[in-house]
Amino acid sequence: MRIRSKRTAPALLTALLAGLLPSLSVATPAHAAGTSYYLDNRAGSNCADSGAGTQQQPWCTFAPVNARTFSAGDRILLARGAQWREGMTLTGSGTAAQRIELSAYGSGPGPLILKGAANNGISLLNASHWAVKGLEIDGHGSQKMIYGIVAAYKGAEGIGHEDLTFADLHVHHTHMGIYVAGNASPTADQWAVKGVRMDSVKGEHNEVSIAFGDDRGLDQFVQDAVLTRLELSNDDGDPAVYKGCPNSLTLQSMTRVTVMNSLISHAGGCTVPTGTTGIYLGHVTGADITNNIIAFTQQSGSPDQSGVNYEGWVNDAALRGNLITGNTRWGVALQAIHTGGPNRDTTVESNAIVFNGQPPVAALGSAAPGDGVIRDNLWEGTGLTTEVSGGDFDGFAFAGNAGPVTGGRVWYAARDFATGQGIYGWHYQYSSDAGATWADLAYNQADESWRPAGGTSLPLVEKWDWHPAGPSGYVARAWTAPRDGTVAIRGQAAKTDLGGDGVRVRITRNGGEVLSPRTVTGSDRVGVATDVDSLAVKAGDTLRFILDSGSAGANSYDTTSWTPVIGYLD
Repeated sequence: MRIRSKRTAPALLTALLAGLLPSLSVATPAHAAGTSYYLDNRAGSNCADSGAGTQQQPWCTFAPVNARTFSAGDRILLARGAQWREGMTLTGSGTAAQRIELSAYGSGPGPLILKGAANNGISLLNASHWAVKGLEIDGHGSQKMIYGIVAAYKGAEGIGHEDLTFADLHVHHTHMGIYVAGNASPTADQWAVKGVRMDSVKGEHNEVSIAFGDDRGLDQFVQDAVLTRLELSNDDGDPAVYKGCPNSLTLQSMTRVTVMNSLISHAGGCTVPTGTTGIYLGHVTGADITNNIIAFTQQSGSPDQSGVNYEGWVNDAALRGNLITGNTRWGVALQAIHTGGPNRDTTVESNAIVFNGQPPVAALGSAAPGDGVIRDNLWEGTGLTTEVSGGDFDGFAFAGNAGPVTGGRVWYAARDFATGQGIYGWHYQYSSDAGATWADLAYNQADESWRPAGGTSLPLVEKWDWHPAGPSGYVARAWTAPRDGTVAIRGQAAKTDLGGDGVRVRITRNGGEVLSPRTVTGSDRVGVATDVDSLAVKAGDTLRFILDSGSAGANSYDTTSWTPVIGYLD
């Protein structure tokens, strides 16, 4: 499958470049660097577009924003609880020391941007050192909003930009929620934008929630992107489809991209003749997709309907520590359908690929056979792999894959994360004496974490991340076996917060080690596998997954992503 057909791809790109990004008039000079501009159109706000945009007299509409070029340290602040039915166009660039920020102020629900006359909610042109945070964008309208947020990099001026952050956003009912692309043509040693961060972005009922690039073959267009804590679900084009719902997350035209600690669920909710998937990769060099839930790509009558799709021209892309489940057809689709576009050096390891409609991993087509490794996965089905339309796995090495799992479920720590002890067999615990004794943590509703009772101190366990509490302050998830049998364990422990001297992980059964300590170094976002191939357990046995601060005991930068999974083999 392709994210769009050869007919529609040029049309969409042409629309972006020719019309969907508003034409920009000559902007007025920016005020002194570091100015905050306030917007509040609610009754009683004393707003006036003719004023200076102060908190005492904020601007009413986006017109003063659209007419201004912003400078390093400037902030555009939208009042919480306010709504606008218009589009915003942002120009100017910050610096590494002083970003420009679009965000919210006050109390109440996040500022809401609704579909108005403009095709887009927020448009950025050739932007460097920008952060967009704390907003909701709703694309409902008689004509759907095309892009909730579009960052376009155009022409020669669109080369060499860096530092673009999107955080704490809710984007829904658009064609594309967030789109980073453009017609800039960087050479092999250049880029359009480097250092893209997305954190805590929620997308739902879009056609595609987040997309990068196009199919021109410029892997270098977007570089060094880190996407974390995404929650992308139910991308079905509701209430009316504009183009189609091929996937929830499109990774194209990228070099070095990380996706971790994210939920990609119920993608592909409308029929697409070229196919649907949860995560789409094409023209990508260097991808790490680690510790995510990729689930329930919908039955829409489309081709593929997979969890993850390697479309073609993908090099060194790895799936590690993910739960890939409930997708209508395959968990992972490895396409070989584009002549000259093989997927090279593919890694599929330490995942749980279970309870999909068809076998976990499919090889499709014979025009461009790929290569790689498929190892140490926990799988379910009639077989681990299937060959479709002449596809084969001749270029792949296989080792250590455990399955099929039995009993109708696996225990994946992030999916099972709960607000009560013992739910799904999991307890959240800490030790202040280096693991000699253990006590339960208490749930902290304010930040949805488990911590010591009565406070917000360390250690902590969140849905995806953990953090220990110093030299003797260990933290653990403990799972109680519901029955006798043989289990396999899979997982990937990787640093979320880079820096420091690293951490250690280990696994015990009733206090005895079944996985000896593994070190995750301070800068290791790829991490280490935490796999146990076969382990006999009795009902009531405790498997404890333990994180500590490492041999030196230093506790800074120790936030670690680790969501182990357990499955019975008998």
